[in-house]
Order: sequence, then C-alpha cells, then structure tokens
Amino acid sequence: MKCIEAKEKIVAEVPDILYDESRFTLGTPERVYYPESIDDIRSVIVEAASTQTPVTVIGGQTGITGGSVPTEGCIALCMSAMHSVLAVEKGREGVPVLRCQPGITLEQIAAFLEKPTDYGQPVPGMELLGETVWFYPPDPTEMSAQLGGTVAANASGARTFRMGATRRHIELLTIVTAKGETATIRRGEHLFADGACTFKTDQGTAYSIRAPRYQSGTFKNAAGYYSRPGMDLIDLLVGSEGTLCVFAEVGIRLSPAPRLTAGLTFLPSRESAFGFAVFLRQERPVLAVEYFDSTALNFIAEYKDDITLKLPAFPADAHAAVYWEYTETDDAPFEERMEVWEEQLDALGTSLENTWSGFEPEESTRLKKFRHAAPELVNFKIAQYKRETADIRKVGSDTAVPGAHFEELFSRYFELISAGGPRAVVFGHLGDYHLHFNMLPRTTAEMKKAREIYGRMMDLALELGGTVSAEHGIGKLKTDYLARMYGDEGIADMRTIKETLDPSGLLNPGNLLPYPP
Repeated sequence: MKCIEAKEKIVAEVPDILYDESRFTLGTPERVYYPESIDDIRSVIVEAASTQTPVTVIGGQTGITGGSVPTEGCIALCMSAMHSVLAVEKGREGVPVLRCQPGITLEQIAAFLEKPTDYGQPVPGMELLGETVWFYPPDPTEMSAQLGGTVAANASGARTFRMGATRRHIELLTIVTAKGETATIRRGEHLFADGACTFKTDQGTAYSIRAPRYQSGTFKNAAGYYSRPGMDLIDLLVGSEGTLCVFAEVGIRLSPAPRLTAGLTFLPSRESAFGFAVFLRQERPVLAVEYFDSTALNFIAEYKDDITLKLPAFPADAHAAVYWEYTETDDAPFEERMEVWEEQLDALGTSLENTWSGFEPEESTRLKKFRHAAPELVNFKIAQYKRETADIRKVGSDTAVPGAHFEELFSRYFELISAGGPRAVVFGHLGDYHLHFNMLPRTTAEMKKAREIYGRMMDLALELGGTVSAEHGIGKLKTDYLARMYGDEGIADMRTIKETLDPSGLLNPGNLLPYPP
C-alpha cells in the first residue's frame, strides 16, 4: 500500500454551488493512503480509530458538493488503486452479479461487459455471463466516476426515469466499519422490521440500527439517509455519502443490454415538450426522457465550436428539444409505434421529421454527444469566467418535486432567473421531473445575485414538498438545507444512525451532518 505525506491541499472541483470556506476547511491531510486490498483499508481505519484521526474517502472526485474534500489534518483514503473486477456471481433469479473493487470506473465496467474475454486477468464465474450481452443500467453523465463514489452518492442519470438510480442495482456490499472490522451485506439478508435492523461483523461485533422516522418519498431524492418501511440494509448504506462505513467491494446486478433506438425531437415550445414528456412516460419501452430548453439550445448553438462539437444546425422553429431512448425487440420494433408517435407529435406542432434519429451506433453516439454537450459547455465557460473573476462558480439547482407540482416549480424558477439574474442554461431529466437551472455569473455582482436566486429556489422546492438534492447529494455544501428539509427530528435520527456505526464521527466528517457536531 502506497502512503504519501500530503504537502498541499486536495481540492475537488466544486463548480456547482455556493462554496463558502467558513462552512468547512479545505484540507491538507496528514497522509494519503492508496489501499490495494480490504486488509489495507482495515489497517488504515484501525490506525485512524486508535489515534482518533478523521478519514476522508476519495474516489474519482467527480462529485460537485465537496463530499471528497478532506478536512484539515485528516487521513485521506484514495481508492484509485482498487479498480478490478473480482468475480461474476449468480444472483437472485439467476441474474449475474458483477463483484468489483470500489475504485473501478463506470467506463471500465462498460468496457468489461462489452468484451469480457479481453479482460487482462482471470475472473472467476465468467461462464455465468453466457452468450447474453449485459450492461449496468445507471448512466451518470461522468463515466470516469468510480463505482464506490456512485454508490456513496446513489448516482443517477438519464435512464433513472425507468430503471432507477444506483441503489436499485446494488446486490452486495463488503464494508469496513469505523472500528476496522468487515462485513458482507447481501440484499435480502438484513431487512428493517418494526423500524430496526441488525447485523454482525466477521469479527463478531453486533449492530442494531433504528430507521429514520421520516420517509424518503417516492420521487427522485438523494438527500440524507434513505428511509422506507421494510427497506434493506443495503438501501440505507447506498447514498450515505461515506459517513457510515467504507465500501471495499460492490456487487452490481446486471441487466440484459437493450437494443436502443435514440432520438432528439425538436419542439416549438416548452409547453409542447412537456406534453411530449407526458406521452413518453406512458410508453413503457422508453428508458430516458431528457429536456433541453431554448436557453440550452441557444447556448449550444453559440458555443459548440469551443468544444469542437460537430452538429447540424437546429431547426429554425425549435424552442425546446427532448432526447429519448426506446427499447426495441423483435416482437415490438419501434416502427410499429411510429404512427402513434406521429399523431402525438402532430398535435404538439412538430413531427418525426423534426427528430434526429439514432438507429445506427454512429448516430446514437452523435446523439449522446449532444446530450452531454450542455453540461460540458457550461463547465467550459465557467472555467473561462473564473479566470477573469476568481470567485465565480456555476450555481445550479438540483431540486425535484412530486410530479403534481413540477410545472408550478418550473414556471416560478423561470420567473426568478428572468428577473435580472445572470445567464441561465436549463436542461435535465424531464422523465422524473428533475431539471437543472444552471446560472453562469460573470461578475462578483452576478455571483451574489445567483446565490440569492439559488436560496429562493431551495425555498420553493421545500414549500412544494420537494428535495434539496435529487441526484448530487448533500456533501459538505448543503447540510443547512438538509436540516431545513428534515427538521430537528429527522437530523437527530440521522445522527443516531451515524453514532451507532461511527460513534467517534471519524468517517467523512462534514458530509450530510455538520462537523464538528
């Protein structure tokens, strides 16, 4: 195991929101460890426990809420050296489970599943994959994200609308506790009954955990510890942002790879795009429904050459666009639904002729590049503005509300950003009522205004029964908003769980809950 003495701060890029140094100290760790095995992780945690030194777990640092930014004087545990596929196991209903180390990236998992026989080392259980082509459904924008980090944040993406976020696809977790002990948690073996769940480590320590009294809701929500009646212990650990244990191994449930047809349909208005989404949500083969507002289309058209994005010109009458993915089968090809789709689009003032289609792999790749163009360009331009004004940050919403309140929230957000704020670019996950309003301030005055607008956006989301984080998590930047969302009782329940598994508060201090308490 490599260990280095840190000479400078380790700073994750936190472009998204409200960095405020008074909220947490950007850290120069005492040491940075690069474990290569579970035993290495255990030895670091045992050392930390014996010296009462906080530990910050670091993955690919693709998160944008400061979760992997170390606190001053901590031990940093960087998982990048643990990036192997360990085994293929037979899971529930005979579906294969891919057992991986936490530092493997989503890109590496996809490459393995595309050509398992090309993997550079033997993988036990490979025969369980058979002739089926498998894939791992979670589809975050950043494929360089490490698996352990996506589990810690319950990452989601375009296909979350139909296939669920990361939590739904996790079948096994091998964890290291704050005492340096190990346990392998398999889905279905540790359920919460009457509000409590128990498990025992390999070394014999027993834990009894009380579930939070609040409920996490049925809409998209990545804020705080998960809580549902009868949930699995895995459900609680996924999305806990590294505050309850360290993930040493992760077993992901695979799914048969779908045969996808993708499309980007241009529409004459926001209202018509929302109407199209109503139709798409009822089409069961549709896996993704992504929205691009006129603000995003204009932004891409204006700056696409900055990232050498080669795209045809958008239709002149396009004021919104919806990216969609449709699962085809031999028994139900997309062509059989085209007439129904054409009728819907005609009623909305457009047609399939105003759709860029992705029937072939090359076309699908082009559409994927378009889907990622807006966030890529936003980050590119913010980096430019930051060179002009050092305190500039992108300020972007990550709120979601129940579907019944979505259009109200959307219209009120637009009122806010239209009332003299900085330029905003709007896009996101229309299928599950979750859009990102990205403000791009260029001056200190615009940055101040963006912060004010952001605070009001959070207020509105909470007023409408929504969440302060649909997918990015809380990290160290949004703990105050989490407290407002769940109230004193909810935060007390979270702290009780934290104290049960990590009584000294050493694991990822400052994430979810303020540090020091």
